[in-house]
Amino acid sequence: MSLRDEIKRELSKSHSISDIKGNLLKRGYLEEDIDNVLSEFIESKSAEHSKNNLILSLKELSDRIGYGFSSQQFINILFMFSGASLFLIGLINSFKTAFISLLSGVLSELKKVKNISKNIISTSGITYGFSFLGMTFAVIIKSPILFAISLLIGSLGIIAHGDLFVEYSKSLLKQEKRSGFLKLISYFGIIITSISLIIAGFIMEFFPINGMLINLGFLGFPNLQFKIFGYLLIFEMTAIIFIISGYFLSLLKDTEEVFTHDMHFLHFLKHYFSESVSSYKVFSKNKKVYLLMIASVSTIVLQVIGNSYYGIFIYERFKNQFLGGFLNVAIVFVVALLASLVGGIFTKSFSKSLGEAPMLVFGTLLIALMPFTLFYNPKIYAIIIAAALSIVGATIVGIAQGLLAERLLLESEMRTFFSSLGFVSIIPVIAIGTLGAVIAQSLGLQQLFLYIGIALSCIVMPIYFIIVLILELEYRHEKSKKTNSYNNIKEALLKQN
Repeated sequence: MSLRDEIKRELSKSHSISDIKGNLLKRGYLEEDIDNVLSEFIESKSAEHSKNNLILSLKELSDRIGYGFSSQQFINILFMFSGASLFLIGLINSFKTAFISLLSGVLSELKKVKNISKNIISTSGITYGFSFLGMTFAVIIKSPILFAISLLIGSLGIIAHGDLFVEYSKSLLKQEKRSGFLKLISYFGIIITSISLIIAGFIMEFFPINGMLINLGFLGFPNLQFKIFGYLLIFEMTAIIFIISGYFLSLLKDTEEVFTHDMHFLHFLKHYFSESVSSYKVFSKNKKVYLLMIASVSTIVLQVIGNSYYGIFIYERFKNQFLGGFLNVAIVFVVALLASLVGGIFTKSFSKSLGEAPMLVFGTLLIALMPFTLFYNPKIYAIIIAAALSIVGATIVGIAQGLLAERLLLESEMRTFFSSLGFVSIIPVIAIGTLGAVIAQSLGLQQLFLYIGIALSCIVMPIYFIIVLILELEYRHEKSKKTNSYNNIKEALLKQN
């Protein structure tokens, strides 16, 4: 084996430079030759890290901008403009969430046993970009079926692209090796997305849904005129952004090879479903864990139904008021995005001192504030505040669920529990989501929002409260038993004396 091959093998074992040099000197290699080859490897690695930092920075920036342009609320509004009924919008959003939950769970387990190619991640990102071209064309030709198909394909693409890319980027560049610019994009990602969301709302409002007629007479072409559509510009830009983002990923050079056990995919799927069902059966035997699972899945389902229609309702109600339909929607959800930052910091700081019960009750009521506001007080200022507080409430509930799970489960069981929630929620999301779509179509959106608020405050919140109450009663009972045991021992010792 040559000196170069020896050094490559030593580096693959993550040995330090001094250890590598010492090992090679013991094998009889000359120090000067070792230093020359090592310097070549170090320079090569440094160049690779610099290139990867640049590409990752461009990709992260592209993705953050793309997320703002591709807001789910804008997608639902344009789904409506393609000719879709409220029922179809709710139904497709339910199936989309179910598919995402299933695919996310499958991928998270698959990557543990199978080497997933970088090209698959890149291709899924490009697919996500092309799905926006499909949605745009669907709006033009008024085809809700084409829009639904494009939405489902795009949703599956972004999960594969997003979840797998996060893991891949962590293995590619450790945190300490990332450039300042890349870290800056990560820290201020929500702000970049918020700015993009405002820009998208402005463009879609400036060039209305019916288009703005542009006459090129001032350029000497009096008979040349055409229409510009805001949604067409934004979705085409979104498509280009994600296609370029996927291409950036294909340019990355792996700094190390990762080998995993290969497995036939169908055999893996059978194993995954078997394990998921087994986990559900185990958790369902523990009443407290089962109640936590019901409450968590119910919260997910109700939020999915609400998020399918919040943007549509705000657009329709305020499209001729204030800043205009799209920009009003953008402002509401930008404030909510920024509130999630503050809410996360605040909740983590006070979570231990507040306790699970107040956090779960208060957080669930804050989530319910959004649908209740849309029913009882649908004013733009009230909706902005309610959307922000609802996001904060979701953050509070998420952290409190984790704290509660810590009391109920071991660390290994916790990971299994939260990873299995997606699988468990598939049938409820489809079934209850379909029911929500029927209510939206037959009774109207405001009636649906009222039912969502009632379900959150009168069903989900009491379940959380019951779980905490059971735990407190068990804790007091256990404490009482220990006290009685201690007193009995004390009395026995006194009698002996």
